[in-house]
Amino acid sequence: MTKIDKFYEVKNLLRCPGCGRKIRYHGGGLVCKREHRFDISSKGYVNMLQENRSFKGYDQEFFRCRNRFLQAGYYRHVLEAVTALVKECAEKRENPEEPAVVIDAGCGEGYYSTEIFRALDGMQILAFDISADAIKIAARSPEPIKWMVADITNIPVRDGVADCILDVFTPANYGEFARILKPEGRIIKVIPGLRHLEQLRQAAAPLLRNSQYSNEEVLDHFAGQFAAEQRIRVSRTMAVSPEDLSDLVRMTPLLFDVDKNALRLEDVKEITIEAEILTGRRD
Repeated sequence: MTKIDKFYEVKNLLRCPGCGRKIRYHGGGLVCKREHRFDISSKGYVNMLQENRSFKGYDQEFFRCRNRFLQAGYYRHVLEAVTALVKECAEKRENPEEPAVVIDAGCGEGYYSTEIFRALDGMQILAFDISADAIKIAARSPEPIKWMVADITNIPVRDGVADCILDVFTPANYGEFARILKPEGRIIKVIPGLRHLEQLRQAAAPLLRNSQYSNEEVLDHFAGQFAAEQRIRVSRTMAVSPEDLSDLVRMTPLLFDVDKNALRLEDVKEITIEAEILTGRRD
């Protein structure tokens, strides 16, 4: 199967972001009944946006740095916890004869989707991000994941088809999530824990508007949208090399508005990666 043909498998799961109509696979692209066409790149992704969008800080260098930092293993404990929850979700679905449909919303450069696909057999993973730069990196993966450039406010997926939605360290759109989830589907949301990057936060404290972090607002909003099931904290403190620390400084939104030349990082020898993992179902 080529990187283009893999989208044939999921054509029945997709809808046109322009008009909401069903999509068919035709001539190396995805086409709806109103002839809105989205060509599939030979690199293995499809751009479902009418225009490319960019956001401050989220440029090519940001995603390259984040890709290196994730591949270095600093978030491995978060990945392992999320993978276990995806497996649990897949095992609970009503029709185990069909592949579990997992949507990775705001997938970035594809670390979680790629590693979950490798760890779990029989998954149909559709992953999207609004950044074309991120998706171009993700599409380098040899795994047959369906990579898309798409907007979280208008997900190009049909109603009620997802067994599981991943929302890992990225904004959520709970209305869209509820729309595309199956009645028995689950959402897995990952947010920073209170100790996340505490060493970096301390070092940068004089330059930050607010050096204290609270996730209570995010937790309350999640509980107001979905029936909460699990809340799991995973945390690990580990030594960090100067090279990896440099990538972390470049990739974390914590420091987007900070003059990085003014940072004093000589004493930062280790880093804490802490996450709160929430699971919920449609209320």
